[in-house]
Amino acid sequence: MPNVEQQEQLIQELNTEKIGIKTDSYSMSIGEIINLYKDEELELNPAYQRLFRWKKSQKSKFIESILLGIPIPPIFVAQKEDGTWSIVDGVQRISTILQLTNDLRNNDLGPLVLENTKKLPSLEGFTWETLPSDLKRTFRRSKFGVNIILTQNSIQSQYELFQRLNTGGLTLQFQEIRNCLIIMLDSDYYEKINQLKSHPSFLNVISVNENKLKEEYHMELILRYFIGKFNNVNYQNYRMSSTHLSEFIDSETTNLIDNQDFNLDEEIILFKRVMDLLHDRLGTSAFKKYYAEKKVFEGQFSNSSFEAITSGLALNIALQEGKTEEQFLDKIRNMYAEEGFLEFSARGVKAIQRFKGLNDFSRTYFES
Repeated sequence: MPNVEQQEQLIQELNTEKIGIKTDSYSMSIGEIINLYKDEELELNPAYQRLFRWKKSQKSKFIESILLGIPIPPIFVAQKEDGTWSIVDGVQRISTILQLTNDLRNNDLGPLVLENTKKLPSLEGFTWETLPSDLKRTFRRSKFGVNIILTQNSIQSQYELFQRLNTGGLTLQFQEIRNCLIIMLDSDYYEKINQLKSHPSFLNVISVNENKLKEEYHMELILRYFIGKFNNVNYQNYRMSSTHLSEFIDSETTNLIDNQDFNLDEEIILFKRVMDLLHDRLGTSAFKKYYAEKKVFEGQFSNSSFEAITSGLALNIALQEGKTEEQFLDKIRNMYAEEGFLEFSARGVKAIQRFKGLNDFSRTYFES
């Protein structure tokens, strides 16, 4: 049970954090929102817009709800130092409205042609141009809440708000949301990794199912590899027992992008070289556990195997490429009996502690 000192510490932390968060709220009409956007006082963050688009059926249902007078969920905006707003939750709702009214800039989808809806089946086929004038007026006068949050003028603070507030009606995995952060920080960086995730050897050796790929798990594995290989983590910044792995990857991905010493183009070349070697020697068994008693690699893809193999192999790639196939296979097989691997791959080891332990082990193990 928490003692008095812990209770006082909690209150102090809460008071400190609340001072840094200032909020306000308005009720605004759709017409007012459109005008703010036209005057460039309201920004639709391209990262959120680009990755998480509603289907036409979702858009049509939303427009139907507005016309029926069903209350619209509030949006959240981050107010920047210059007073302009950036939407951090509600991008799909606002972009759907703007697409319908033909006000959406850089619209590569064209005008919104409404689909059949449940309550108003006759909406099918209508566009903004063909909607009756009285419906347009009703639409533009419809109101919803705008919650304004004053944040630091930084990408990181806006991304954190998006993580906390995302209510877009889509079930998003950690890496899908993290892709927003990468695009916001460096869109070229994102494009290069997005291409790398389809490298044939890599897809073959990780051998994960289609659902994992849809969740962008292979993109997360690339980031884990880069973080481990670069090994520029200050673990004192994390609570090893309680910090979630997703927070760790978010933070270290930001550090990689910001670090001038991290040469992404060179690292991509090395990554492909590592995956090609594993594909050539082990194929789909590359990251499956080896069972010495049965003399086989078995089971599903193992995160522990991935973390124990990849960084050390990358750092010693020429040495390991120079081995015969049997020597290389023995190196991988023997790894599963090593004390360092067994200690940090065991059940119950916390995620960041496991990551650090296996990365340290890998860097030493593949030196010979």
